[in-house]
Amino acid sequence: MRFFLRHVVRYALRHKSLALINILSVALGVSVFLAVQIANRSANAAFRAGIDVVAGRANIEVRGTLDDSLFPRLRELAGVTAATPLVERVVTLPGWPGEYLHVLGIDPFTNSSFENFKFSKSAGEAFDADAWFGDPRSLAVSKSFADAHHLKRGDSIRVEFGERQVDLVVSSVLQAKDGDSHFAAMDIGWAQELFGLQGKLTGVLLQISDPNHPEPVYERIRSLVPPDAVVQEPGARSGQVEQMLSGFELNLTALSMISLLVGVFLIYNTVTASVVRRRSEIGILRALGGSRAKVRWLFLGEAAFYGMIGSVAGCVGGVLMANFLVSAVSTTVTNLYVLTSIDHFYLPFWQIPLVVSAGMASVLVGAWIPANAAANVPPLHALNMGVLIERSERPRVIWLVLSAGCVVAAFGASALALRGCPIASFAAAFFTLIGFCCLSPAATHRLGAGAGRFFRPLLLPRLAARNLVRSLYRHAVTVAALASALAMLVSVSIMIYSFRRTIDRWLARRLVADLFVAPAANEIVGFENFIPEDLMRFLRSQPEVEMIDTFRYLDLRVNGAPTFLGVINGSGRSIPDFLGGKNAEKYKAFRAPDTAIISESLSRRLKVNQGQTVSIATPLGSRRFLVAGVFYDYSRDSGLMLMQEANFEKFWHESRVNSLALYLRPGTDIEKMIRRIRTGYPNAQDYSVYSNRALRDAVVEVFNQTFAVTQVLRVIAVLVAVIGIALNFTVLVKEREREIGTLRAVGVSRRQVRGLIVWESVLVGIMAVLLGVVTGVALSVVLTEVINKAFFGWTIPLQIPWDQLFWTPVWLLPAAVLASLPPANQASRRNIIDIVRTDA
Repeated sequence: MRFFLRHVVRYALRHKSLALINILSVALGVSVFLAVQIANRSANAAFRAGIDVVAGRANIEVRGTLDDSLFPRLRELAGVTAATPLVERVVTLPGWPGEYLHVLGIDPFTNSSFENFKFSKSAGEAFDADAWFGDPRSLAVSKSFADAHHLKRGDSIRVEFGERQVDLVVSSVLQAKDGDSHFAAMDIGWAQELFGLQGKLTGVLLQISDPNHPEPVYERIRSLVPPDAVVQEPGARSGQVEQMLSGFELNLTALSMISLLVGVFLIYNTVTASVVRRRSEIGILRALGGSRAKVRWLFLGEAAFYGMIGSVAGCVGGVLMANFLVSAVSTTVTNLYVLTSIDHFYLPFWQIPLVVSAGMASVLVGAWIPANAAANVPPLHALNMGVLIERSERPRVIWLVLSAGCVVAAFGASALALRGCPIASFAAAFFTLIGFCCLSPAATHRLGAGAGRFFRPLLLPRLAARNLVRSLYRHAVTVAALASALAMLVSVSIMIYSFRRTIDRWLARRLVADLFVAPAANEIVGFENFIPEDLMRFLRSQPEVEMIDTFRYLDLRVNGAPTFLGVINGSGRSIPDFLGGKNAEKYKAFRAPDTAIISESLSRRLKVNQGQTVSIATPLGSRRFLVAGVFYDYSRDSGLMLMQEANFEKFWHESRVNSLALYLRPGTDIEKMIRRIRTGYPNAQDYSVYSNRALRDAVVEVFNQTFAVTQVLRVIAVLVAVIGIALNFTVLVKEREREIGTLRAVGVSRRQVRGLIVWESVLVGIMAVLLGVVTGVALSVVLTEVINKAFFGWTIPLQIPWDQLFWTPVWLLPAAVLASLPPANQASRRNIIDIVRTDA
């Protein structure tokens, strides 16, 4: 222990700047990795907790539109020990724009055994039976919601659904466990009356006597309920959502792990620096009988010392960073998958040791090669710096062989991913990144040699190019680290740009109407509200309206899998773009009876193609529909099925719609038409009316929010560039003290010393830009053609944002110069006499 403290801790205290940069590099990678884990787990935990609030200790749930006469029959089934009815509705809160309440209509007499939530027993918050049963406006809200909105018993809350606004009264407070604070409860009878569901239920929860063998009870339940009702374990919904989120979360995790990989390069640099600076100590220690293992563990211990401090600091930073990341992930999950609100961080106790272990593992991996090299260096060579310099001038062929091997492995992993093993796509990305990083020694050597010839007439640039080659052992690793961070930035930028251009083309084809009308509340709560007949008649009576398309959205099961269905009726002007072309022909076939079309991602998920049939659960039982075509769609990665309204009404016997697309006559002033709708229809304030351009802008805004989470990962590239270059040149200045002193002694000015180091940093920056951009383009191919298709099933043509790539060196080269200035100034200010005396 004393040996460790003397040789590791004391060395760190003597070189505080190096130690600080090293700790920061580890902390950065760990904090990003932990923040992503917190965000992912919090999103899943929030949805699971929401299900627990509704289902409690239920073993089976029946969901769908059910006659309440079914409830006593379900309760009396053999094997059922308890049952409770439910009515659910999501309402918006005009008093708090953007917020909602998930209202549960419950029966307190039958609900008690399910223990999904309890009423507060505090004074002024306890259950008030008189208000609950006697007041149709009585509502119980969660403790966290009441506290956040400063509500107490007797306060009113205005809720909105459809065209109705109703003032409800807080009568009591719920003590839900860790669920979404946006849950509220009221008596089921009042809920049925409030939401116009007299005689109807939206669900029934059941407890059974033998939860380990529920199959007989399932069969009895299915024999009673409508064919399109969903009968499942409550946890199945959570599993379905987690499966939908898995691709999104895995992509975030993979991107966050790049920061750990970059940390490996930086640790390699630092430990290599320590080995170089202490070569004479290594030689003396080995000459005095010190074993190779002792030398190896000395440097591994130094890396572990930095790694432990950096990992702990990274955990603190990760929790702070999660504040932003959780909000961004919550927005993305709501936009793309399911309505959720993340009120609490979810950080299991074992997550911190796991993240610290990941940080320590990355540190030890980065330190192993230089530590092992230090252990194997002969004592005589340890005292001769020239051996290292001569060896470093010649890049080894092994790196080119490794690069080729990684590229081959990347192709193999890509093929495996596209054949049904999505997780292999991350291996493809990893091998691609490592393969190009292995080119760093050869590429840096070629750049240095070429720059030396190009700058032959100029002293400082020529010396800088020579130093680039002489210190290849150091610069190649720095270039690899910077190129990795830059590749992450470039690849994500290309992927987002390609996706954005694809979305633009998709919107141009699908959004062709002049105006779009939908209930405003649906932007918050999903497709809960419908267009009333009064509004339909009002719009059809307008002389400027030439045609109206209608849309209906709902969840159902296709081939037993939960799927999103869109029901359309109208002009046929908005024709999807089909795989394989022949759009008009396939859309005409789509109008035939008992046909549907499915999106590309749904086709991949269900393994169903054009010409095949699918089984759809309808109120009249399971029916088979012919797939008339597979179309491109980017609205949801879980997939979408489209059906003509005539086919829908044939089996569902209803014609309610969620939104309208209006085609106006030529020459109509669109803004004037919007004003007429807002002033002419009595409840126009309850509806969103978008022009074509405004709706496209709204979709683009959702797109930007979806990828806001990647902004954190982009910032890493800038931070790594600054940290990596600062670390690299701080170490180089320490190594070259004698050389710099000699140059100063023969007449080189301080300004020239600074210029020499700055020029070298520019060359490192140029090499990092070149390698990073090439690696980023290769990674973007993996992102769009492999990871995207393996997880999301979307076709996204690769498009390069040349203007963004052009600006990459514009910000990186100044960053390289700025990062090199502190060590350059430090080198120029050293006293010549002290350096020469040390050399002597």
